[in-house]
Amino acid sequence: MRADQSFWGMLHERDRTALEAAATRVLFQSGSVICHQGDTSRNVLLVSHGRVKVSRFALTGEETVLAVRGPGEIIGELSAIDGRHRSATLTAVDPVSGMVIHASTLKRLCTAHPEIAWAMLRVVAARQRATGEQQDLRTGPSLHRVGAVLLDLAHRGTDDLIATVPLSQRELAGIAGISRETVSRHLKTLRDAGIISTNRTSIRILREDELRKLCGI
Repeated sequence: MRADQSFWGMLHERDRTALEAAATRVLFQSGSVICHQGDTSRNVLLVSHGRVKVSRFALTGEETVLAVRGPGEIIGELSAIDGRHRSATLTAVDPVSGMVIHASTLKRLCTAHPEIAWAMLRVVAARQRATGEQQDLRTGPSLHRVGAVLLDLAHRGTDDLIATVPLSQRELAGIAGISRETVSRHLKTLRDAGIISTNRTSIRILREDELRKLCGI
């Protein structure tokens, strides 16, 4: 989600001020778990800086990365609304700062500031659509999937065309719905073409127009 379409970006200044006044400032180090799947906590996190990985774990311990949330986005809104256990684990990809608001406080704010409730509804709708688009992506050619994931992640919270994707090949494979070996093969193809560069922990897009053309995006 682009910065101007994020939850924070949809709000008027008065609504932002109300949220800031009711929130607790938090900071998470890179790699730290913000909350675990199955937790009973009901607070939401508004991300100010950094990126948060959203993932689910199977009974076998296998992790599937569902999304990466960036600056301006709200996380944990479903548990705040319906009171059910956390549906995913949140992990700081890099140092994350933000604001935490408890569900009861958020409910009061939504009553006093209807635009906050409307922005949350738009976020839920956008994520529902994104889930459908992700399912469509999983039916396309594997190179198309890898390119689409790279471009989507690179543009979260930034307008810079040369952007870094701070996820492992295994995590990228989980989002794209293909094997890590297939991701590795396609990354090599893109790297040999000079379209991306890679190191152990990140991928840098060097020539975005060519990546879009090659992947048919």
